Amino acid sequence: MSDGECNGRTLYDSYASCLAKTLCYVSTPMTIGLYAPWGSGVNCLLKNVEKQMKIEALNREEKELKRFQERPRGASVFEFISLLWHLLFLKPQITERHAKRKNVRFIFIQFSAWQFAGSDKLWAGLITTLCEDIKNQFGCIPTGIVRTLGHQDTVLKTTSDREWVSKRILGIPVWLIFTLLLLLAIVLGIVILMNGFSLGDMKSDYTAAAEGVGFGLIGISTLMTMKHSVMMGKNICVSQKEKMQTLMNKSDFSSQLGFMNDVKQEVKVLTNFIHYMEVFERRKIRVVMKIMSLDRCTPDKIVGVLDAMNILLSDPEAPFISVLAVDPSIIVDCVEKSSSLKGVGENGYCYLNRIVSLPFSVPKMDTQTKLKFLQQAIDGKNALLDDNPLPTKASVGRFRKNASESNLLINVSVESDQPSKQRDVKVSAGSYIQQAYQCTTDINGQLLQYIEENFLQMKRIINITSVMIGLMVERNISLSSFPPQRVVAWIVLASNWPCRLSWIWQCWEDAEQRNKLNDEKDTDDNMLLWTVYEQSLERFMTIRSQIENLLAMDGDPEVFEAFLSESYKFTVNDAKIITPCTINLDRSLKRKMELLLARNL
Repeated sequence: MSDGECNGRTLYDSYASCLAKTLCYVSTPMTIGLYAPWGSGVNCLLKNVEKQMKIEALNREEKELKRFQERPRGASVFEFISLLWHLLFLKPQITERHAKRKNVRFIFIQFSAWQFAGSDKLWAGLITTLCEDIKNQFGCIPTGIVRTLGHQDTVLKTTSDREWVSKRILGIPVWLIFTLLLLLAIVLGIVILMNGFSLGDMKSDYTAAAEGVGFGLIGISTLMTMKHSVMMGKNICVSQKEKMQTLMNKSDFSSQLGFMNDVKQEVKVLTNFIHYMEVFERRKIRVVMKIMSLDRCTPDKIVGVLDAMNILLSDPEAPFISVLAVDPSIIVDCVEKSSSLKGVGENGYCYLNRIVSLPFSVPKMDTQTKLKFLQQAIDGKNALLDDNPLPTKASVGRFRKNASESNLLINVSVESDQPSKQRDVKVSAGSYIQQAYQCTTDINGQLLQYIEENFLQMKRIINITSVMIGLMVERNISLSSFPPQRVVAWIVLASNWPCRLSWIWQCWEDAEQRNKLNDEKDTDDNMLLWTVYEQSLERFMTIRSQIENLLAMDGDPEVFEAFLSESYKFTVNDAKIITPCTINLDRSLKRKMELLLARNL
């Protein structure tokens, strides 16, 4: 079995499955950093993640139906009329029952930064794309109604069981006022049709008085609702995207102090509208924003989009999951070169870490995924093959035979990196993750002292743990040598000292290459990582001045020594097994050190 195949699935399939399951249960807002160099097949990975999330959503829908015997509302004509009634005359409340609902609807929105690269304000393209896609999902009429009648009303939590309560004017339900006025108009119309406008006698005076009172009430109510009617019509005809573009096209756009506030209000409207639809549809709604091709834009525009993610989508009630798919080495350089981040973004890695809640570093492409992409490329050349003679059966047989031999060679060459075919410990990912979480909160354990006193860092470690353990179980990696505490300890090591760990990785990789070329034995699989670090410390000092920004990401070096030499004595063999599953170790750090060492040869 090749290094990328497990139960008929590629390594990328496993990454997509584990990431999708995690995204289905994370709290919002959440920003995922999907780190991969250009050409790594991130688009295909994200499509796979989207597919897995939709499957998970359907499974949760079925479980919720069995639990509550209540179907979510759909998009039929009757339910659309019901939606308009709810939006016009009622307002939602978040009940305990709604808070406990586990079924969810995912709305996937893709923002390609390259398409807006010519815009003066690239980040505004992100917001307009969000507005337009939400309107397309739910329709212009519902969004227009909420923007007019409920844009300032935050959906409140309640202890009662009623999910919808009447909107009131002077304590009177709006639907009752509307009904009475409608009945009054009908009665008044009937009276006029039967009696006309009578004048002159006492009887006609009473009739005229009644007609006058009726017209007065209807006229007052018409004047009261005229403003909302005009605004509603305007909001239905003029989308949020068009409103944003109008603000952007003003000549004094850059000097408008209130522009950012206007944009924040538009995002707040979207957030409130989605909360409205959550209660109406009887399920949670999550908007997954896939931000692509950002690393192809200029530094200041990149920083503008990062600011938009950090500021506009950071509302604690916002139901947004942002997936930032970038090459971190390019983004970091752009952040450090940006003129708008002087004094704030000198260290691009630290700046990126402040934005991203869950880093997910895509590893080197495995053999099976590479073959899959190659086959897709070949399939796209059918038209070209039609113009050339097809190979004979004999040549096809020879080709397949050679391919099989090549696969055998691949299997032999990567045998040391293979996950074991049988799990040493029969344990579910859920129970294993639960044990790992318990290790992080064990006050008597060694691990707690190495976790930084930083809420975001703690959140990152918890997020990474669930994905990484799920990936290890998915890949059938032997768990006997990696109890939960050691897995979390490795995550802490990669989070607290990414630069030094990347250096150790590069050193043992160089040693293995020398062993193959010169039959030397610089390292063996049982050597401690701390020993590898000590032996390479002299070489490390030669490039230290060139990696100051990377070293700034690391924690206390004395604590690093205690961690590896005393508390957790990881070996080279341990690192070889767990490194392919280490999603929070940015591969670009190791690549940078590799290039620096090559220059110093």
